[in-house]
Amino acid sequence: MLGALHQSDSSVILDDKIGAADAAVSANSFREFYRRLLDPETPTADAGEVSRFHFSATSSIIRRGWARSMDRKLSAILAADVVGYSTQMERDEAGTFERLRAGRKELFEPEIARHHGRIFKLIGDGLLAEFGSVVDAVECAVSLQRGLVERNAAVSEDHRIHVRIGINLGEVIVEGEDRYGEGVNVAARLQQLAEPGGICVSAKVAKEVEKKLAFGFEPMGQQKLKNIAEPVQAYRVLLDPAVAGKPRDDVNQHPRFWRNLAVPVGVLVIAVGLAAAWWRPWEPTIRTAALEANAKADARPSLVVLPFDNLSDDKAQGYLADGFTEDLTTELARIPGLFVVSRNAASAYKGKETKPAEVAAALGVRYMLEGSIRRVGDDMRINAQLVDGSTTGHLWAERFDGQWADVFALQDKVVASIAGALKLRLVSAQGKADFAGGTRNPAAYEAYLMGMEIYNRRNTPEEFAQAVRLFQQALELDPNFGAAAASLAWAYWEMDGPRVKALAVSDIVAIYNVYKYLEQAAKHPSPSYYQLVASLQVREHRSDEAVAVMFKAVALDPSDPLNYVGLAEALSFNGRPNEARDYLDAANRVDPGGNDHRHYQTGLAAFGQGRFEEAVDYLERIDLQSPDPWPKFYGLQVLVSAYAHLGRSDQVAAYSDRLRNVMLERKDGGANQLVTQRYFVFKNPADIGRLLDGLDKAGVPELPEQLDLDAKDRLTGSEIKSLILGRDLRGGGAWIDKGTSWVQENFLCDAIPKVQTTCGAIFRNPAGTPARGHEYTAVFRFDRFEFSTIK
Repeated sequence: MLGALHQSDSSVILDDKIGAADAAVSANSFREFYRRLLDPETPTADAGEVSRFHFSATSSIIRRGWARSMDRKLSAILAADVVGYSTQMERDEAGTFERLRAGRKELFEPEIARHHGRIFKLIGDGLLAEFGSVVDAVECAVSLQRGLVERNAAVSEDHRIHVRIGINLGEVIVEGEDRYGEGVNVAARLQQLAEPGGICVSAKVAKEVEKKLAFGFEPMGQQKLKNIAEPVQAYRVLLDPAVAGKPRDDVNQHPRFWRNLAVPVGVLVIAVGLAAAWWRPWEPTIRTAALEANAKADARPSLVVLPFDNLSDDKAQGYLADGFTEDLTTELARIPGLFVVSRNAASAYKGKETKPAEVAAALGVRYMLEGSIRRVGDDMRINAQLVDGSTTGHLWAERFDGQWADVFALQDKVVASIAGALKLRLVSAQGKADFAGGTRNPAAYEAYLMGMEIYNRRNTPEEFAQAVRLFQQALELDPNFGAAAASLAWAYWEMDGPRVKALAVSDIVAIYNVYKYLEQAAKHPSPSYYQLVASLQVREHRSDEAVAVMFKAVALDPSDPLNYVGLAEALSFNGRPNEARDYLDAANRVDPGGNDHRHYQTGLAAFGQGRFEEAVDYLERIDLQSPDPWPKFYGLQVLVSAYAHLGRSDQVAAYSDRLRNVMLERKDGGANQLVTQRYFVFKNPADIGRLLDGLDKAGVPELPEQLDLDAKDRLTGSEIKSLILGRDLRGGGAWIDKGTSWVQENFLCDAIPKVQTTCGAIFRNPAGTPARGHEYTAVFRFDRFEFSTIK
């Protein structure tokens, strides 16, 4: 338990003249009394007991002439304690001890030191640390909680370490390397108020950092802390970007923690020197007026990086300007407290004459960064200027000259100059190439940019193959180039028949390459790596892990709407549609306007909330004439189900026809609930039940048409659990239980790593026998197997 010496009302300390034995007895009596007061397992001492002890002990010391002025200082104190420590030790003493030891050595000690703190007390499952800066203390606490989430994602639930953290700013008594006093005690008590995985701070802390860090603070009211005489105003730290910065009397009562540490930029971390609140959630339909209102609600400086012009004689080098623009956007977006609109939103202004005031109003930002790049051979010149959209005045303009080999240093100079123009404080940190899957190899960087220029536009199968070769070239030049490896994984994942043919590979080789390049990308992860991993994890019934992964992606690039949309998808399938809506709002903030995939995701989240009217409003916005099949494929299934729940038979019939057409185009064998369950892999039975129930009402069949099995022989969900699930099998059904198996509704589902999820119906075979291995028939989307259980 966290314990600390409580400060006496009379500021006294034992004088050096006191005899060693008497000093030890007196000091130990103080410590023992206050440790007992702080121990949650002991009864609360009343104020009278505390006062009597203070008076008696202090008077005794003063009368005996042992008192002198004690050393005191103002410090930020962080108190941390493990949740459920005793239970874990009872269950697995050696393993728990080792996990706690590793967590302290690998996470707590390095992070506390990195934030200029010092651990002054280790007590069992807790610790106390001192910081000279309250900003450092809060940033450290956030880093610790996010780091724990990342570590916990890799272990089973019963082995996860959850910690509560409390932070207080106050005077402490200095005794050698130790610290005592009410400043320590309040931190320890605030820790006990925090939620597992949460942070609780005093009003002094919240007041000091609320304008300096991009976190919100939810008031918890006046708290009567054990053995603290006066009530303490406490605040819960909100790390969710959708609620941080809201007024303190208007916040979600169930904060969701944005667990990833704000990441470094180039060779810089830029700490906020301006207000750093996030936006308010807004109405689903994005309008200019709504953007303006939300921009005003966001107290941070806001910026868009407009597409840089390519002034090179070789116009084919436009990819350099595009890549430079995108990298600047990403790096600036990593600055804590600076809001940056996405590269996608800015690209609408490429090659157009722009008026600063119009751009500012359309995108909801104040500042615009614009410029040009000219490359002649190895020589480069970058011109950049920062414009205030509210006045159209130029805040800063500068020219940067250098060699192509210095392109990364030039990027860092631009970022540093912008930070200076916005009066942001700079401190040293690690480089970009080491952090977000980047590179410091100019040749690899150029090959990657050339590949992305082809990959991101509409391309032919031959051009697609050329992009793949450029990514491979980049990876050969720098095997640690994580973003290039991730792009290759994405390319092989998105292959269709013509693309497979252009690359002269088989479908099996393509899938093999997805996981081969993901394994390489994992060594130096980038946002695109996390996006693909999370998408695959959702399909493998691992949405808990997918949510954790997507939080990492958001932290690496807060300007990318795909990160927010990917996180929203993981949250929807994880049974958290309310949170999904918040992050879809975040996507709309960085990339106003929306698109088909975002319409689908918003409709899915509304459907998960049981808000069917709102769901159909969004789902009907999907362009059914678009060549992109996926929003139609997913969205129409939810739309048909939603209309069925609403009892609107005409719309059900109309959209059911369109759904069948989309299924036929995709060669998925027609609309049925086996197809639906392969792609909609919800964590909670109620969520898949809601979708299937609507499809039932709409008349979408459970199984493929023309099935030649008798419905009376089909097993129910309870029969599958009792007769098949968890048993050894022989025959074609031996695939069952190779992954994670479960029963939903009257279907048996199995999620196998690298194969994803498949669900099927199980039928008795009236003529089957155990000896011949065909007691049962399993029917899946395209396949059917006969198998028996082994008694």
